[in-house]
Amino acid sequence: MLADLGLGDGFNLGTADGRIALDSSVRKTRQGHYCISTTDFFFPLVDSPYLQGRIGAANVLSDLYSEGVKHCDFVLMLLAACRDMPENERTICTKEMVRGFKDACDEAETAITGGQTVLNPWPIIGGVATSVVAEGEFVRSDGAKLGHVVVLTKPLGTQVAVNVQQWRHQNNRFWKECLDKKAATEDLAKDMMHAAVCSMGRLNRNGGRLMVKYGASAGTDVTGFGILGHAQNLADNQVAKVGIELHTLPCIAGTP
Repeated sequence: MLADLGLGDGFNLGTADGRIALDSSVRKTRQGHYCISTTDFFFPLVDSPYLQGRIGAANVLSDLYSEGVKHCDFVLMLLAACRDMPENERTICTKEMVRGFKDACDEAETAITGGQTVLNPWPIIGGVATSVVAEGEFVRSDGAKLGHVVVLTKPLGTQVAVNVQQWRHQNNRFWKECLDKKAATEDLAKDMMHAAVCSMGRLNRNGGRLMVKYGASAGTDVTGFGILGHAQNLADNQVAKVGIELHTLPCIAGTP
């Protein structure tokens, strides 16, 4: 849809054509360092505003970690407070989202140095994460090599778990179909959602550290496009012609 707009200038590092980045924008500075930045946000897919904030921070930081960056220098927070909530509920919800976001940033040993706040029908939180690194302190996303092994740092299935939980709350036809086909139960839906929230709220910082330490040649984070979409995007982004074979996948129990 946007291909004919000519976005990007051809100087993004880690992309085969140097244009729009996969996860983070990687630019060489005039001083010879590399500025790696990314932006993302998280919708209210969980019941707890605190956990929404924590997941929102983990989500934006994950894009940096997928480039092999082990430390984020600073974060700008993007916050949308719900205009349709009563004022007292909006105050509590917004404060809890920010507290969760800050706690995750504190765990990542980075600082929130600014941002922007708006009113919106939905409460949303996210940010812009930036790190300035030297050569050798990150992994370019376009260097995948034949014979390298694909490593997943978290189990798959979070979207399935979230969907099933929403269907259960709504008691809609999809949930009733799950029950009729014995594909899910009340307890299984709760267990899947708990595992998904724990996974989404966990920082991928160790994964970023290990990428550089053990010589990873490319990387991406798996989010909205799922494992197939992100694997295809990663393969299409490589300098060398490569394919990615997927055969054994770790999944949250109950989601396959």
